[in-house]
Amino acid sequence: MQAKVKKLIFIAILLTGCIITSLISTNDKEKTLPGSSLPQSAQGAVASKAAQVKTVRVQVSGAVLEPGIYDLPTNCRVEEAIAAAGGLTENADSERVNLVRKVRDGMQIRVPVQKAARTSSTQRKNAQAKSGLGESTSGKSGSAKAGSGRNSSMMQSVRINSASAGELQQLPGIGPALAQRIVETRNSGRFTSADDLLRVPGIGKAKLAKLRDYVEVD
Repeated sequence: MQAKVKKLIFIAILLTGCIITSLISTNDKEKTLPGSSLPQSAQGAVASKAAQVKTVRVQVSGAVLEPGIYDLPTNCRVEEAIAAAGGLTENADSERVNLVRKVRDGMQIRVPVQKAARTSSTQRKNAQAKSGLGESTSGKSGSAKAGSGRNSSMMQSVRINSASAGELQQLPGIGPALAQRIVETRNSGRFTSADDLLRVPGIGKAKLAKLRDYVEVD
C-alpha cells in the first residue's frame, strides 16, 4: 500500500514538473519574437523605415537625349543614369564613359561627343565664317568699284590750259605736286593736244591713257 502511494506521489510530481517546464518554454518564445516587446507605434515606424528606398541625386549632361537632374536608386550604375536621361545621342562617345561605375550622390555624369563629330562641326563653322567674310569682302569690293565707276562717269572734262591747280587735282591720279607741274609746264608753252601732257614730268603713256577721256584742250 505504501508503495502505491509513493508511486502516485512520484507521478504527480513528474506531471507538475512537465507542466511548469511547458509554461516557461512558451513564455520564452513570446519574448524572443521580433518587435513583440516594442509598442505598436514603434513597430509601425520600423516597418515604414524598412520600406523606404534610399536614392541619390545626379546630373546627366553632354551627348544624351534629355540632359537634367535625376533621382536614382543608391546602388544603380552610370548606364542606368544615362538610360534615365533618354539614352545616348548618335554622336555620343560611349567608349570614354565608364558605364558600369556606381553612381554617388551629387555626381555629374557628362557624356562626351565623338572627336570626328566635333571636328566636323568646327570645320563647318569655320567654312560658314569664311563664306560670310568672303561675301562681305566681295560686297565691299563691288561697291567700291561701282562707286569708282559712278565717280568716273560723273567727272566733267577739265580744261588743261586754263584750269587751276585745284581743278586739275580732280583728274584721276593727279595730286597736288603733279597738278603744280602741269601748271608750270603749260606756262612755258600751251598744250595743243592731250599728248602734250607727256611733257609734264611724272606723266607717262600709262597715266596719259587714264587722263585722255577727262581732259579738254582749250
